[in-house]
Amino acid sequence: MTFLKEIKNYMYESGSAAHKIMTLPEYEELEERRREENEKKKREQAKINARTLRRNRLNSIKLLIGLVVFGSYFCSYIYLQNGITTSMKNIGTVSKELSNLRAQNAATESRIATTTSLDRIKKIATKKLGMVYANKGQIVYYTMDDEDYMSQYKEVLD
Repeated sequence: MTFLKEIKNYMYESGSAAHKIMTLPEYEELEERRREENEKKKREQAKINARTLRRNRLNSIKLLIGLVVFGSYFCSYIYLQNGITTSMKNIGTVSKELSNLRAQNAATESRIATTTSLDRIKKIATKKLGMVYANKGQIVYYTMDDEDYMSQYKEVLD
């Protein structure tokens, strides 16, 4: 039985090198160190992964903010272009109305000028109204003093 106890306390490694005999406590200690190193590597890798994930989230947020800013600039640019186009159309319409009104104004002035000629007024005044030219005795001339002013009797309204 003591032989079996000794066998249980020793662990063997296989390979082409000479076998090193290791006791069970040494083997367990070695395995514990390996497990601790593996856990330490896993924790470090988890930290690296978390850092990378945070960096990726931050980059995603920056990209999203950039897209929102670009989108808002793009939408405002389209809005302004639409306003400019609408204003140009309105200017064109108002310009046409202005030219039409100027043409109508010129036609009306021409019509007024032809209907109110001095010869016509003279004919109407003499024939219909019975008016005649004033005689020399009816004309009164007056001279003005050097003072040139105006008296105001009422308030001028805006």
